[in-house]
Amino acid sequence: MATIGSFTSTGDGFTGSIKTLNLNVKAKFVRIENPSDKGPHFRI
Repeated sequence: MATIGSFTSTGDGFTGSIKTLNLNVKAKFVRIENPSDKGPHFRI
């Protein structure tokens, strides 16, 4: 399986980049303060 992203842990989530043949972007996953039981725990 190919690796298309590389992320490192930060204080409030993860930050890194996603690289494919057509895409090269920086991304950040931020932890949600009060997530619901059925909702997401991170925002992109």
